[in-house]
Amino acid sequence: MRKIYFALAAFLMTATAFSQGVTTASIGGKVTSTAEEPLIGATVIAVHVPTGATYGAAADFDGFYRISNMRTGGPYTITISYVGYDDFVTEGIYLNLGQTTRISTQLAESATALQEVVVTGISGGIFSSNKTGTETNVSQRDINTLPAASRSIADFVRITPQAQVTEGNDGFSISLAGQNNRYNAVYIDGAVNNDVFGLAGSGTNGGQTGVNPFSVDAIETFQVNIAPFDVRQSGFSGGSINA
Repeated sequence: MRKIYFALAAFLMTATAFSQGVTTASIGGKVTSTAEEPLIGATVIAVHVPTGATYGAAADFDGFYRISNMRTGGPYTITISYVGYDDFVTEGIYLNLGQTTRISTQLAESATALQEVVVTGISGGIFSSNKTGTETNVSQRDINTLPAASRSIADFVRITPQAQVTEGNDGFSISLAGQNNRYNAVYIDGAVNNDVFGLAGSGTNGGQTGVNPFSVDAIETFQVNIAPFDVRQSGFSGGSINA
C-alpha cells in the first residue's frame, strides 16, 4: 500500500512539473552600422508603455543582443542607441507568449555641430609673490564654530596638516613640520610670546603651570606658517603662530 502512495505522489509531482510553461516573452536582434560593422555595446531599451516597465541590454562583441523575461503583450517602444550614431526608435511592438521577436537595425553616423567654447582664466591670488610658504588661516568664524575642549590655541592649530599636538603634564605641545616645539615662535600682535627659558613643554610663557598664555576669546584671527621663506619672519625653524 505504501508503494502505491509513493508512486501516486511521484506521478502528481511529474504532472505538476510538466504543467509549468513559459510565461514571458523576449526580443533579440543585431545592431550594426551602415557599413555592416557590429556596434559593440550598443544600448537597447524596451519600455512597456501601459506600465512603464523598462528592460535593457547591450550588444555583444558580434553586435547581437537579447532581452529575456519580458512581459507579454504591449505596446512596447524600442530604442537602440550608440555614441556617434542616430538613435533607432520603433513603437507599437507587441510580444507573443514564449516567442522571441527579432528587431535588428543599422545605425547611421550622426553629424553634430559643436558650439564655440570660450575658456577664461582669472587669477585667484593663490600663487603670488605674497605667498611665502605653507600657511593656515583661522578666522573668527572658525574660532566660534570649531570644537575647542580646552579653549586653547592648540585646539585650532590641529586643523593644520603639518601640526601635531600632544598633551602633557604642563599643557599642550605643538610640533610643526616635525620640529620640536621649542623651535616654534608665537606672536601676539607682533610681539614674541615664546618661553624664553625653555622650561615649558608647550613652548609658551607660563606653559609650565598648565594654563593658556592668552584667551582665545580675545583673538580675532591667527595664522600658522610652516617655515616660510620670508625675511621678515625669523627666529624659528619649525613654524610660527601669529595671533
